[in-house]
Amino acid sequence: MIKVYTGGSVGCNGYLIEAGNDYIAIDAPMGMADWVLRTMPEGARLTDLLLTHQHFDHVEGAAELKQRTGCRIHAVAAYSKTLTLEQAAASWGLPPVAPYIVDDVLGTAPRKAEWGGLQWQVFPIAGHAPDGAAYYLAADDELFVGDILFAGSVGRTDFPGGSMSALVRGIREHLMPLPPHTTVNSGHGPATTIGEEQLNNPYIC
Repeated sequence: MIKVYTGGSVGCNGYLIEAGNDYIAIDAPMGMADWVLRTMPEGARLTDLLLTHQHFDHVEGAAELKQRTGCRIHAVAAYSKTLTLEQAAASWGLPPVAPYIVDDVLGTAPRKAEWGGLQWQVFPIAGHAPDGAAYYLAADDELFVGDILFAGSVGRTDFPGGSMSALVRGIREHLMPLPPHTTVNSGHGPATTIGEEQLNNPYIC
């Protein structure tokens, strides 16, 4: 079962995936910790937090979530104020992100992993952010992409380290070959499918 929470300064989606008595979170907008603890049944535990990238809106609640649940944080790169866009966020009047530690630095090569007893594939895709990653559950046909891919669009590339060519190349290489019925769970807005984006996304087709 997958549940979605939308919150934080710019309406970011965070996801909670049930894996028996364990749960996995994808991204941590502000307010995620309270929601996760309300949503999980008594006796369940959040074991892992997977970050699709570390822009401030996706990690505003990461430190609190880790502190309150003891979860391990996984990301392509270690925490840094450059990745969280601290300077830009401050210029928009937003508070600084509470620092956290990435327990498992995944690196920039595609890999497989087991979290919560589930088999995951990790596709690092730069372009929107240098540390972008998509997480794929083949057994459930579910893909979590953060701001890499949206319904009918892709992530903006005007932040530091952005590259439209790298982003589109990564999407075409790693995501478009997935089964068309795969659900694409994005960091903002509604879900879509790989098949829908293959046909109608102007950046991809």
